[in-house]
Amino acid sequence: MIFFDIKEVLSKANRIYTSMKIFDAFMRGEEIFPHVIKLKRVKQSDIQKNYNTILKEINEIEKSGLNFEFKEFDFKTIGKQKLPIEVRFDKINDFLKFIGKQSEYSLFVTNYEKIISRYPTLKTLFIARANQIIQNLTVWDKLLQICDYFVKNPKPNIYIRELSIQEIDTKFIEKNKTILDMLLSNILKQSEFDHKITKFGNYGFERKYGLRYPLPLIRFRILDEDLYINGLSDITLNIEEFKKLNLTCKSIFIVENKITTLSFPKLKNSIVIFGSGYKVGVLKDIFWLANKNIYYWGDIDKDGFAILSQARGYFRQIKSFLMNEKVIELFSHLSVKDEKNQNKTKKLDNLTNSEQKIYKILQDGYRLEQEKIPFGYVLDILADIRKNN
Repeated sequence: MIFFDIKEVLSKANRIYTSMKIFDAFMRGEEIFPHVIKLKRVKQSDIQKNYNTILKEINEIEKSGLNFEFKEFDFKTIGKQKLPIEVRFDKINDFLKFIGKQSEYSLFVTNYEKIISRYPTLKTLFIARANQIIQNLTVWDKLLQICDYFVKNPKPNIYIRELSIQEIDTKFIEKNKTILDMLLSNILKQSEFDHKITKFGNYGFERKYGLRYPLPLIRFRILDEDLYINGLSDITLNIEEFKKLNLTCKSIFIVENKITTLSFPKLKNSIVIFGSGYKVGVLKDIFWLANKNIYYWGDIDKDGFAILSQARGYFRQIKSFLMNEKVIELFSHLSVKDEKNQNKTKKLDNLTNSEQKIYKILQDGYRLEQEKIPFGYVLDILADIRKNN
């Protein structure tokens, strides 16, 4: 058993250091040195059983060069004994030297003073998050360069790759979005970023700070040769270009499956859009769709009707296509068990009464994929729509 051990003192000192107390005190302008680390109390029975060991340990710590405080204890059986009770560090440099953190702490102080001299508003932030300075000790010059750029060029409307900041590359910014967000949201004016964006999925950082980013792509096919664009029928555009298109078609089919989209039959005054499942949400701001006849064709399963409900939340006129009871009756032998969604049910507010009825049927795990419906049957159903186009 060990009673007085330098390693235990070192462990306690390291815990004080990692608790950020020293850093907080520096940033607040407070002084916590001299600082004392208490040693564990030794009982009379411990001394009686381990007298020689304790004497040896006391001898070792006295040679350590640390400032140990001793106190005389008067024990009932063994009489007076002088024992160490604490270690006293008079100056912070003594403490840092003991734990080997002089360089790190010095770099922290240098970086903190550099940050606050340039951006005083960050003082409050780092008093609560001193660890952020330590975690980024070697890159503060770069981080501050990026902050300087955005202060001078808020909402630059360019790609990260285009930022003209010396020795800063795209990967560095991608890797440090979290700390950059913490800094920029405290430095920039409220009007210079979108404070409502708190997550970085779907290019959240870029959207928040006015940077450009890869836009979602819309793939569609023009089903009427008279509407081809420069002879092109199978076209992919980013969402902003698609917004400007405003085709003169009457009907639009949104189809979940890519192969079904590619094989969709020709149809006058019509186009078909590859909806790509739940990504159909990218269409919500395409205002020229509001005046079109829109049909959604997805799998007859829980996801298919969830996507239908989602899409109808954007465009109330959407009608389901080949997602009815008749299709279920005709092709039930082609259905499979929907293991993935068997126990998943959610309320869908944008379904019609008949669609809600089918959705209840699907609770048992029924699934009929759209590509299993015979092509001839699809042509027959489209014949009725063709009459009205």
